[in-house]
Amino acid sequence: MLLREFDSQTQCWQLPSDVNNFPLSKIVHTVKKIDPEIIANIKLLSLNMTVSQISDFRATYFFKWILGVINHQQLLIEIDATDLCQSNFVQRHKVLKVLKQIDHSLIKITIENVDSSKKTYRIIKPYLPYTDFLKFDIQSFKKSPSHWIDITLAHWQRFASKEGTVPIVGKVENADQVALADQLNINLRQGYAYGEPKRI
Repeated sequence: MLLREFDSQTQCWQLPSDVNNFPLSKIVHTVKKIDPEIIANIKLLSLNMTVSQISDFRATYFFKWILGVINHQQLLIEIDATDLCQSNFVQRHKVLKVLKQIDHSLIKITIENVDSSKKTYRIIKPYLPYTDFLKFDIQSFKKSPSHWIDITLAHWQRFASKEGTVPIVGKVENADQVALADQLNINLRQGYAYGEPKRI
């Protein structure tokens, strides 16, 4: 679901202000406003959450509550790799503690926007045993004079497979990127190469 609110001044739908740092209470309030008929038909609810939201002391209760709302259908939590890399040690430790406690049969974890840097690998490595999917920004794996690749997509794939983590490639836009995903047998893909968003 894409969260939007209507701005009566501009007459446009837009992202709510400061959406990246919604407190958990505001997420609860927003989910409560979803039409019950929609909730009844949800097979998978995907939520992008920030490090500050997941490291909130109420996060464990929040997950239990939201699983109750969606009648224990599948919940997918997406965490941005950049957000993890920019967080301090204490926040990252709290997130790891939460990921160790949750029921992974009901709550799947995705770390998205994973790039080719050593820093990202070093920070994300402890999370791999508790992460179900790694979503790679395929564009960050293109070598150029101004962009060095520390960890190749093939290396990442090996690290992930050791932990049973499934790779996904995102932002796939051209034939070279499709060929790379084919070569590595990465079957889960997103990007304009497979169709652009359309109004329905």
